[in-house]
Amino acid sequence: MSTSAPSRRIFAAYGPTPLNDAAVPPFPAFEADEDDETAHDGIDLDFERAQASWAPIAPGEPTADVPVRFVDGSITSRTAGCIVVGGRRRPLIAAAISAAALELEGKVLRRGEGTRVLKVVAVHSNGIDEEHLREAWAVLHDAGIELRAGEAQVIGHDFDGLRRTTRGIAMQAMEEAERDVMLAGIDRPTLVDGLLERRLAAQRHDVPVVGLVKRQIASYLPAALQEIAYSLRPGERTPAFVLRTVQHVDLVNTYVRLSAESGASPSYGIVRVTVSREYAEAAHARDLTAYLSGLAAYLYRLRHRDRAYSRAGISIEPIVRVEDHLKAIRPDVEAMIPRLHRLYGPPERN
Repeated sequence: MSTSAPSRRIFAAYGPTPLNDAAVPPFPAFEADEDDETAHDGIDLDFERAQASWAPIAPGEPTADVPVRFVDGSITSRTAGCIVVGGRRRPLIAAAISAAALELEGKVLRRGEGTRVLKVVAVHSNGIDEEHLREAWAVLHDAGIELRAGEAQVIGHDFDGLRRTTRGIAMQAMEEAERDVMLAGIDRPTLVDGLLERRLAAQRHDVPVVGLVKRQIASYLPAALQEIAYSLRPGERTPAFVLRTVQHVDLVNTYVRLSAESGASPSYGIVRVTVSREYAEAAHARDLTAYLSGLAAYLYRLRHRDRAYSRAGISIEPIVRVEDHLKAIRPDVEAMIPRLHRLYGPPERN
């Protein structure tokens, strides 16, 4: 007598329900790639100049180690399902991720090493049996999807709050993909779009990698120094300061104005440029000021000039081109949804 093979379902013990909704409320028009705020446990505002001597610093001549390799990542995500654990609803987040590098050769951008694309399902693992997690991992793996399960410090009862924190697990997967791309060419001068400390954590810090932070959520300067940043002209920078990050990466930071526009807010066009202190002081011990001023000038030359692009004032051309490339190679998250729904199996009958 033969028996039919058991159906391969994920999280069958937790009553999976199909959903197809925004991953992060309140349903943004586009998904921010990350929260551009550096967690730190110390700051040295007198690193390059005493605070009393702060003033805008003019652009300089770029050094030989300005970035020629540009790395970025992209994520789109959806709330693809709901399971019930301990009597509480919990979201399953589906995410499509891509990360890549483009390299500048003269005036031409070419595809660099280390491209990554992946499909992910993220879930908080608290209260889920380890065997059920292994089963879900195996089923999803066979479907070309990675299961990313992470324990939350506290599991709340608010479903929307859980959507945000579960998407954070998928964000970690994107950051890991970006780190892999960065490491594929780690000895070549590289610029990473976003928080450098997350990409360098647990890696070498003596490498020529620059971070470009476009969204200034947090302010690290007191009022008087912030006004100096607001007074920058295009191409100018502030004196450098050091953040001692919780990832144990000491970062040299400087604010650079990429653009100015009549009638815009004083913060418009300002980006935060970061580099590992270990690298900056080892490679430019004799004249760190010249290196940072040359870097500011170089980024200003690379600024994106098409005003039709929504973030033109804070973007550089190579990163915009990487973004276009990422959209072309990123998996279609909407195509993942029906496939996942089939893996939940038929609705259980009462």
